[in-house]
Amino acid sequence: MDQYLKQFDQCRQWEKPFCTAACPFHVDVLDFQEKMARGSFNAAFKTFRNAVGFPDIVAALCPQYCGAVCPRKDLDQEVQLHLLEQTCVRKATKKDPTDYNVPVKNRKIGIIGGGISGLACALRLSSKKYQVTLYEKSGRLGGQLWDLLPDSLFLEDIQRQFQFETYSLLLNTEIHDIKELASEEFEAIYIATGKDGTSFGLLENTEEPCRIEGDTALFAGGTLIGKDPVRALADGLDMAWAIEIFLKTKKLEYPKTNTETKVSVAKNKLIYTEALLPSDDGIFTEEEAVAEASRCVRCQCDSCCTDCDISAFYKKWPLKMRDEIMATISPSDSILHSTPAIKLINTCTYCNLFEEGCPADIEFCQMLKKARYRLHHLGKMPGAYHQFWLADMDHANGDFAAVKKFAPGQQTCKTAFFPGCQLGATDPCYVEATYRHLLSLDSTMGLLLRCCGVPAQWSGNEEMDQEELQSLRRDWEELGKPVLILACPSCARRIREQLPEIDCTSLYEFLAREKKLWSGSQIGEALDNSSIYSIFDPCSAKHQPDFQEGVRSLIAQCQLPSEELPKGDHHGCCGFGGHAGIANPAFAKYVAQDRSHLSENPYITYCINCRDIFVGEEKPALHILDLLFDINTEASPLPTMTQRRRNRSDLKETLLKEIWGETMDEKPQENTIRLQISADIQQKMDSLKLLEEDLTNVIEFAKTTGRRLFDPAKNSYTVFRELGFITCWIEYRLLENETYEIVNVYTHRIKIELEMMWNGSKTDFDLR
Repeated sequence: MDQYLKQFDQCRQWEKPFCTAACPFHVDVLDFQEKMARGSFNAAFKTFRNAVGFPDIVAALCPQYCGAVCPRKDLDQEVQLHLLEQTCVRKATKKDPTDYNVPVKNRKIGIIGGGISGLACALRLSSKKYQVTLYEKSGRLGGQLWDLLPDSLFLEDIQRQFQFETYSLLLNTEIHDIKELASEEFEAIYIATGKDGTSFGLLENTEEPCRIEGDTALFAGGTLIGKDPVRALADGLDMAWAIEIFLKTKKLEYPKTNTETKVSVAKNKLIYTEALLPSDDGIFTEEEAVAEASRCVRCQCDSCCTDCDISAFYKKWPLKMRDEIMATISPSDSILHSTPAIKLINTCTYCNLFEEGCPADIEFCQMLKKARYRLHHLGKMPGAYHQFWLADMDHANGDFAAVKKFAPGQQTCKTAFFPGCQLGATDPCYVEATYRHLLSLDSTMGLLLRCCGVPAQWSGNEEMDQEELQSLRRDWEELGKPVLILACPSCARRIREQLPEIDCTSLYEFLAREKKLWSGSQIGEALDNSSIYSIFDPCSAKHQPDFQEGVRSLIAQCQLPSEELPKGDHHGCCGFGGHAGIANPAFAKYVAQDRSHLSENPYITYCINCRDIFVGEEKPALHILDLLFDINTEASPLPTMTQRRRNRSDLKETLLKEIWGETMDEKPQENTIRLQISADIQQKMDSLKLLEEDLTNVIEFAKTTGRRLFDPAKNSYTVFRELGFITCWIEYRLLENETYEIVNVYTHRIKIELEMMWNGSKTDFDLR
């Protein structure tokens, strides 16, 4: 994991926006604009005042350094932050600073010059209760402010900000000898004597105008060193920081101006929006201020938060997630060891949008993949998260569903169709019709019907993952190492990444080469050809042009009106990837609903999982094979989890009989008891990933052991049994003809330690 941790050193989460970096006060513009955008002028004023010291003065003088770096300046017009500041200070009603009850510090600081820079330094240090003495050679404070602003404006601001502070002010006092002043037990002195003022030799230092005189640190700044009035004020605040550093460490650290930032702004944020003209005596009205503040695109490196579903769902930035992940996968035998990210780690759909949008090239999805392996290695991986899909993989690769055959009458093949495990589970016609058509194009094409093994990878079981890869390689070799014609982009990504020796191509590119006009009777009458279909690219199809281009060519050949989604193929997963639906059903639902609303148009896709997810969300969606072979062009209910297993077995039986003229020797056993299941209970079973055979297993166990509870009020029985890593509870009523009406089902991951006990006696049954 070390390589991924090092990548986070380049994370730009804390990079400042362009405007904040350019601002000499480094105002938290994100916070300021957020408050202005909701009309919270008092809250925005506090943010502004805390950064600039004298808000009325700065708002009046600021030349808007931020405007030159605002990303909007080349699109429409930079955000008018200076007008928003002026509006804020005029409309705020609570402008008094906070009166902090802090003990006085026995540390003395001298400030030479009562202009804007010296006053800013005095304000910041006196507010922290240092003993400040301010020397001004004239008889008034303000320096050049008298030439720049109405005296009522800046004098009122100075008086307001200093109202709760105590400092010594010596007017008409000119300092001629800095050594004499340093001898008066001042630990630090700030020299802010203004343009062409006395520098006491500090400007002779060409690098930084500071030095130590005896035990006293001397700093020079403001217009004395050539800065404009606003930067001079900021200099005074910065020098207060430098003086505090010296008092704590006895080291000189002269403040450095840093306007660089590595922040990256997503281009889709920049939408043309005209700037507003103030209509209320040179400032914005409340409505105008809200509208102008809303033009700000909040420049920050947040592509991870906007593109990555995990970050958006959990509302967590990458550094926070990194820390939680590392805490979770660190080895510990303590029962108190924190594992805050177990669910988060198993929520990733592996869409890779985090990596593709991250300017620092942080491989977050790969980190989560390794984290799953680590959890499994440490024995911390909740088995229930992946139990169902591993069993489903075993079924797809077992005797009841898997097929590895040469074409009829053939002993070898140069190509073989690889449909994947879920296509036939949804509807056997997808595989049967496609393979028949492929045989009509190439009578020697073989068939390899099985799962690619990606559930093993997603489960974090690295050993099982390698075993599945080796099993797939052996099947391919036994077929003579043919080119695999792949229907599933997820299978394609796995094979291309993990088994690069296997040559493969997209089914859709293969079919598109026919240049056949797929139209007329081959497209169902129920299909509305006048509708525009949005093409939904599965997340696994990114960087696989043979899938994307092949599908688009087929859509064109079908003469079906279509268009691209706004984000192209960068919209993320449908919610199926990584099997996040069991570990975090709320997340999977959140993703599925978000993807369903990318367009009002019906979707056309080429991943059966995507199609099924959208149909489950009542989003009209077709698989490309629906168009080509007129399969599910009419709306039809999705198969249950139990029916999906049956579909696979039916598919194998049909293929063997009708393609090869063979019979299927081994068939799955029929349920030994009759179940009556309502639509609502069936939906709940599917969400819990429970099969009818699971219910049969639990009920038969209860019959054998007599372990059941009867509720006479409901006339129902309640039974339970551990099924692997879950405990399944069932409430049922016994009807006539030995029919079991399922009233309710429930599962949990809590292990019942007294599982082997019933009515005080040991019950010896294999519960697994």
